[in-house]
Amino acid sequence: MEHTSSVSAGSVNLSDTTVNPSAVAGILGPSITRGEALARIRQDPDAYLSFSGFPKEEQEKILEFIQGNRGLPVLYDSFFKRIMNPDTHPERLEQFLSALLEQPVRIHSVLPVEGTKLSDGGSLVIMDILMELSDGTIVDVEMQKIGYAFPGERSSCYLSDFIMRQYNRVRSERRHLFSFRDLKPVWLIILMENSSGEFRAAAPHYIHRSSMVFDSGAKVRSLEHIVYISLDTFHEVVHNIDKKLDAWLTFLSSDRPADILRLVQAYPQFAECYQDIVDFRRHPKELIGMYSEALAIMDRNTVLYMCDEQKKEIEARKREIEAQGKELEAQGKEIEARKKEIEAQDKEIEAQGKELEAQGKELEAQGKELEARKKEIGELTQQLYSAAEENDKKDALIAALQEEIQRLSQ
Repeated sequence: MEHTSSVSAGSVNLSDTTVNPSAVAGILGPSITRGEALARIRQDPDAYLSFSGFPKEEQEKILEFIQGNRGLPVLYDSFFKRIMNPDTHPERLEQFLSALLEQPVRIHSVLPVEGTKLSDGGSLVIMDILMELSDGTIVDVEMQKIGYAFPGERSSCYLSDFIMRQYNRVRSERRHLFSFRDLKPVWLIILMENSSGEFRAAAPHYIHRSSMVFDSGAKVRSLEHIVYISLDTFHEVVHNIDKKLDAWLTFLSSDRPADILRLVQAYPQFAECYQDIVDFRRHPKELIGMYSEALAIMDRNTVLYMCDEQKKEIEARKREIEAQGKELEAQGKEIEARKKEIEAQDKEIEAQGKELEAQGKELEAQGKELEARKKEIGELTQQLYSAAEENDKKDALIAALQEEIQRLSQ
């Protein structure tokens, strides 16, 4: 593979929003009025009819572009394949891939995507281009408006499919001479305009590379390589164009005049790319046709995304209901156990009540017996008192008799 040239540049600040109108005009072409932009679109009735059916936000983007006040969304499939076409401008895609993969890249051919990938039952992809490099390496560059759920599982399935197709093709070509060393690496490069939660959680990192490595350090060649690029995180954390890859990611993901101006000032070779973009200003019919195709893809993707989100919401609700069911079941078992415990306590209380009732009757009988005994003791006491009085009388009589006898004896 041949190394493609790159231009070094000093750090360029992306947070500076000041724009020199004349400098921007030198890149995006002279500005025109809104009325003039609409007049260009009205020149073709079919184009104007399609334009009128676009969402207001997209209409404004088109008008601002034709006026010369902003760039185009390069990563939309139609625009990307025109501006970055490997057949007419292979050096552009080669330079981007060289900067990203950190090695020289030369494109050998573009492969058809249709029938190559496993079916998703739909797609959230708005741009997809499959290439074979000069050394046989397969590279798939994909742009997602919204990052897929389960990105790792999906990517593994795609890579496995790519590798097996390559295996079948190479084995068929080489027959008995086939060796596994004949198989070439497969790269899956996914750019996400709005990355999924797994990658947002990894901020401020915006490039996520995956290759198989062994913890022992064993040097085992792997065919699978994945690069995820979170463009939303890139714009949040990168404020200076310090390297060629920053320049490419800015070009691919920003249509702001301020970014465009500073990018071209830092890397003048991008001016040629923007000249191709400016050509669309003079051909509104073609521009709107390509925009219509891009919006149709995004509309389909939005429906699929909403279905996917609803499916996830339903699954989450189902899990929530199942969890609530288990909780209610546990509460039911707890209530049943508590009920049995209360019933046991009631029986114990009832038994204690009967025991207390029996004890009460016994105490009542003892009380009556004590009362009778008390009465009997009272009667005996009275008899004792009577006997004591009679004895006292007898003692007094005896004493009187003794005194009388003593007196008579004298």
